[in-house]
Amino acid sequence: MLLVSLPIFLIIFFGWLFKKFKIINDQWIHILNSFAYYVSLPALIIASFWEISFLDKNSLNIIFWSVFSIVLFSFFVFLVLSFIKINKSAKTAIFLSATVGNTIYMGFPLVELGLGKEYLLNGVLIGVIYLVAPLLISIFVIRYWHSREHSIFKQLFDFLKNPLVISSIAGIAVSFINFDSEWIFGIKKSISMLGLTASPISLFALGGFLYKRFLKKDLGKVIFVSSLKMVAFPLIIAIYPLYFFKINDSDTFILLASMPVAVTTFVIAEKFNMDKDLVGNSIFISTIFSFIVTSIIFVFIK
Repeated sequence: MLLVSLPIFLIIFFGWLFKKFKIINDQWIHILNSFAYYVSLPALIIASFWEISFLDKNSLNIIFWSVFSIVLFSFFVFLVLSFIKINKSAKTAIFLSATVGNTIYMGFPLVELGLGKEYLLNGVLIGVIYLVAPLLISIFVIRYWHSREHSIFKQLFDFLKNPLVISSIAGIAVSFINFDSEWIFGIKKSISMLGLTASPISLFALGGFLYKRFLKKDLGKVIFVSSLKMVAFPLIIAIYPLYFFKINDSDTFILLASMPVAVTTFVIAEKFNMDKDLVGNSIFISTIFSFIVTSIIFVFIK
């Protein structure tokens, strides 16, 4: 577990160090986040979806239960936050952080190391859905809470223009492309390479942002976010639908549901002018808590 998380903390530390010695400034952080939002994240989504066989019966079953779990938990978080009187910036930040997990850069290695290589293929499919689906739901919820004065059609149009939505549609489309061509392979490889930059760029920008901002406020909210993401979510899907319907790969579903807040949420928070302090600290603290949570989960699922 330490070896999986160590690169994350090191890249955050390098960003913090560069900001401390004034090698980078706030403008750098904004540019890095913009690149991640418009280039790296869309490329990551397209590259991930490109590998999925959407017509395979097993894949369709996993996709259904993954989306069902995310929608169920997102609805639960939405209801909870609807009854809490906090400002919209904090409310959207909590929703985003509580629903989007670090399933790719921490989840995949943990599935392989903790459960075995035979679980990795389905784990990749679950992890991609657990990242992309809540991102799309969060974009719509952010639009809803920030733009309630606009009509539903205006909100839907703005939602469909979002680069993460466009890349999801494009990713599904290209997944049906199976041409044995060097040109197609070259394009796919280029997109994959761009996608690989999403996490390190976001982590580095997060480190710079956290300089002199780390846990100055909102510790209670940060713990609340971490509890929702890493305790409530795996518990909810462990009870329903996994317990009642006895679906396959239940261990993988539970493990990936318990992942800490995804670093990509910081990029979204910066883009939509949300509570970046809350999101940034939630990423950092939940990643630290993941040492304890993951260890407990392995005791019960192994």
